[in-house]
Amino acid sequence: MKNILNKNRTVKISVLMFALALFNLHANSYSQNKKVSIEANNETIESVLKKIENQSQFRFFYKTGQLNVSKRVTLSIEKTPIKEVLQMVFGDGVTYTMVKNQIVLKSKRPDNPIENPLRKSKIDQEQRVVTGVITDEMGVPLAGANVVEKGTTNGVTADFDGNFSLELSSDDAVLVISYIGFATKEIPVAGQSTFNIQLVESAAGLEEVVVVGFGTQKKVNVIGSVSQVSSKDIENRPVTQVSQAITGQMPGVTVVQRSGRPGQSGGNISVRGVGSFGATPDALVLIDGIAGSMNDINPDDIKSISVLKDASSAAIYGARSANGVILITTKSGSENKFSVNYNSYVGFNAATELPKFVNSWEYAEMYNIASGSNSFTAEDIAKYKAQDDPDNYPNTKFLEDLFSKNGVQTSHTLTLNGGDEKNKYYVSAGILEQDGIIPKNSFSRYNFRMNLQNKLGDKFELSTRFFGSVEKREEPQVTGNKGPGYQSEANRATDATNNAGSFMSQLVSNAVRYPAIELGQDSQGNFGIGPESGGTPVAWLASDSYLENPRTKAGVNVKLDYKPNDNLVFSAIGGYNFTLHEERSYYASQRLDENIFLGQSYLNQYSNKEIYKTLQLTGEWSKEVGVHDFSFLGGYSFENEEFSFFNGYRQNFASNDYTVLDLGSAENQQSSGFDAEWALQSFFSRLKYSFDERYLFEATLRYDGSSRFPKNNKYAVFPAAALGWRASQESFLQDVSWLSNLKFKASWGILGNQNIGNYPYQTVLASGRDYALGGGLSTGAAYSTYRDANIKWESTETTDVGVETGFFDGKLTFNATYFRRNTTDVLFKPSSSVSSVLGVGISETNTGAVKNTGWEFDMGYRDTKGDFSYSINGNFSVIDNEVVTLGLGNVEQPNGYVGNGSDLFVGFPMQMYYGYKTDGVFLNDGEIANWPDQSAVNPTSQAGDFRYKDISGPDGVPDGKVDPTYDRTYLGSRIPKYTYGANINLNYKNFDFSVFLQGVGGVKGQLTNYAGYAFFNLGNIQQWQMDGRFDPNNPVRYPDYPRLEVVTNSGTPNTTTSDFWVINAGYLRVKNVQFGYNFPNPVTDLIGIDNLRVYVGAENLHSFNSYRDGWDPEINSAGGYYPILTTYTFGLNLKF
Repeated sequence: MKNILNKNRTVKISVLMFALALFNLHANSYSQNKKVSIEANNETIESVLKKIENQSQFRFFYKTGQLNVSKRVTLSIEKTPIKEVLQMVFGDGVTYTMVKNQIVLKSKRPDNPIENPLRKSKIDQEQRVVTGVITDEMGVPLAGANVVEKGTTNGVTADFDGNFSLELSSDDAVLVISYIGFATKEIPVAGQSTFNIQLVESAAGLEEVVVVGFGTQKKVNVIGSVSQVSSKDIENRPVTQVSQAITGQMPGVTVVQRSGRPGQSGGNISVRGVGSFGATPDALVLIDGIAGSMNDINPDDIKSISVLKDASSAAIYGARSANGVILITTKSGSENKFSVNYNSYVGFNAATELPKFVNSWEYAEMYNIASGSNSFTAEDIAKYKAQDDPDNYPNTKFLEDLFSKNGVQTSHTLTLNGGDEKNKYYVSAGILEQDGIIPKNSFSRYNFRMNLQNKLGDKFELSTRFFGSVEKREEPQVTGNKGPGYQSEANRATDATNNAGSFMSQLVSNAVRYPAIELGQDSQGNFGIGPESGGTPVAWLASDSYLENPRTKAGVNVKLDYKPNDNLVFSAIGGYNFTLHEERSYYASQRLDENIFLGQSYLNQYSNKEIYKTLQLTGEWSKEVGVHDFSFLGGYSFENEEFSFFNGYRQNFASNDYTVLDLGSAENQQSSGFDAEWALQSFFSRLKYSFDERYLFEATLRYDGSSRFPKNNKYAVFPAAALGWRASQESFLQDVSWLSNLKFKASWGILGNQNIGNYPYQTVLASGRDYALGGGLSTGAAYSTYRDANIKWESTETTDVGVETGFFDGKLTFNATYFRRNTTDVLFKPSSSVSSVLGVGISETNTGAVKNTGWEFDMGYRDTKGDFSYSINGNFSVIDNEVVTLGLGNVEQPNGYVGNGSDLFVGFPMQMYYGYKTDGVFLNDGEIANWPDQSAVNPTSQAGDFRYKDISGPDGVPDGKVDPTYDRTYLGSRIPKYTYGANINLNYKNFDFSVFLQGVGGVKGQLTNYAGYAFFNLGNIQQWQMDGRFDPNNPVRYPDYPRLEVVTNSGTPNTTTSDFWVINAGYLRVKNVQFGYNFPNPVTDLIGIDNLRVYVGAENLHSFNSYRDGWDPEINSAGGYYPILTTYTFGLNLKF
């Protein structure tokens, strides 16, 4: 540093200090209010002082022998007064005096050199030395932590490895350990000479920085609705995709995981409810400011995840932010010595829940009852039960055999981190390998990331982020006779909900369907033919059918900052992502036995290439004038994405050993392909103002233009504004010692949604429309779909009101927010009833509206008692979803309901169930005559059939008849009304323990087809159905299952949608449990490493619910059920 004083300057310093004292100079207005932003990760105080100098006109003066400026500290502060920064860095041990542009620092202790904390010193008879190591909750050394003997100025700082050695003045001393960002800890010495001290993060969090759109803000100054989780909240979780890790972590953010299938998307994410029944209601995901997928990234590379939920925080992203914005920030290098981190775990996967099916002899008995026949004789049943002849009288458990494998899951991540003041780097490589619980089923991902930061002189800084991933999903498939045939892109898109072109779901569905009386494989190796003479899941799993689904992604993100002065910064960001997604689905021929050969085989192969490009230009000006803080951001962005798809198909391969397209028959070969692209151009601005950090104001304006809309509606304006009041900063609350934070906030804004097809307004001719001409037919083309040439943006108006509180120095926090989201001009395809009137189909048009209103709450408490520290955090959300209108889809039903007749009705939530209310079953035939006429629903009611309620009629009151016109009603919705999560963390010395709970409520689910109905379409019967069936010999009003019957593919009167089938799908899940141990410093020193932590844990350990036995309530299923996985892990975190 330029102005460090040496011993030869002692006289000059003395004169300066005398002058300062003589004139009693104090810091002027500028010095008192000048604020700086500092990011320092284990950097020296000298480095922090340089950063202050670079951001201000001040220069520091101090004695090198008096102050220990080599001490390391960690800071992450945003626009904090210099005097507060110095207090954070030096505590009460240093005084400072400001005069003009000079700050003189002086120690309060006697003018003696600082002792090296590791140097052995001579101990007087009346003095003793204590030593120890200071770490955080994860065992990471806290270099620069302060250790002071309470009531004295006697103290030292910990070295880079967290070690300290302190000479005490008395045996009954108390050690006070402090570190910036962590709760101060007091420990009585009580005769102890060595200490392993673990600090926990400070509860107050007033200096915590939150990532927001195009920057960061101090948490206390954020007036939008922003939730954030850090790397500590998701690390060491055995999740294959990041979306699984944020489940239940933040209020208002709902993640529904519909499958445990390896490589499957981690879940459907909605922010403050589902915002549209037309356009895709997905949140916008940005990784380091560039659009991407949160499931492509290695969780170990994540520094923080912020979710922008209201208009004021999300409006800066305008057109794509109506359903929330998820900002993922990856880790960066630090001014630190070179370090290597290795994180690894091995996990063992098992199904959370699997349905239990009956044995073959039980199936035979129940089938006789259901069919009212003697299809199985007493002799048959006895042979099934004896199991003396399993080839002819088997007891095959198809589902148990299919999910018989305990999958192994491993993860390894190696990171390199380091740098200096000018250059920093973070490099990581990760490997994830996951075996499914079905044979031939696996997923692997290889990740690479390199984040570089380089200062180019005094005014320029370059940040470069390279990343890439290679994934591969492998699955078994059914044989050619059961496969889908040729799949065009349209077919594949339709099948996306059934797992992206894979027919493993059909394999699972039939394992649910096929009863135990069907042969899997006999003693000679022959396969059973199944109920449809096409084999069984056992045969299909043994076949040469396969799916290979590789996916490669690479990208670069470059940001150049130019800072001409302290108040102005210009930034240019360029991003380029390339994705190649391929798939080969081969459906093999197979011999079942010497007489039956399933000869059909075919191959579907496709390639999908995506190229995403973006350019962002921003300029931000900020200025502080006394207690006034101004900031203005203006920018421009351009996004473009191109798609190229090709698909090929051939059948009848001569051998299953050679499966390339050229070896299939040319007969009936198929191919298809297309190119597409979209673009988005935007201008945006944001104004922020703060008065004395008490009164806060923010306004945002964005102007978007999308290629997906016609010229006259291509552009739209999206405004937002927010107000905040930090009441706790008012003078009349300064003396309220128990109140550490009180902030009121409100916001309003309009957001946009363009998540529809690329060319929704362009009319397309469809070929194959023959017409009569001259007595014959001529080939022609016609418009098959009406397209709205005036289609425009879907928009969402959002209003927020909230309060944030903190008590007892931030140990206790409580926040509450009320929100209302009104979405209008919903981009929606009207129902078929409208199409039938017009004679053609209707593409997306602006019709309909929906609203979401609700409350969000989160609270936490943390404290430290000696060596024991703990924290409890919870969040809870209530969201009411309601369809306001369907516009063109508003078809009024005779019962007064207005909607599409199935799952969308005005005044009710989306994704609703529409059916009958029941009141148990008929106990005998005599009851039927005394019940309202329900012949319109069940013309042949019997004992054990449902008693459907007569709830209305033509006049709006019960009319003595039950019919579908007047007596169907709202039964619930698949959208959860309540979501919640809770985290409990305990730490004692080197041990740590955590439990994470997550759940939903106010949600309904329905099992249908093979999953819900016994004997459906030649299907099976589950244990609960057999045990709880209606028994005419012992009739009960409310059995667990109605009378047994053989159910055809079209269903029966008893399988009609009703409140018997639509049941409570709420649950409380023990999402994660983890127990860890940090090895003490003497052990790590002995083996030459900095830190070692080992842990055991479990993910998705248990679910408390009242759903059907064996079925996870988070998965609504018709039978193609891949259960969510329980994963037991053993892992380690190693740093050296």
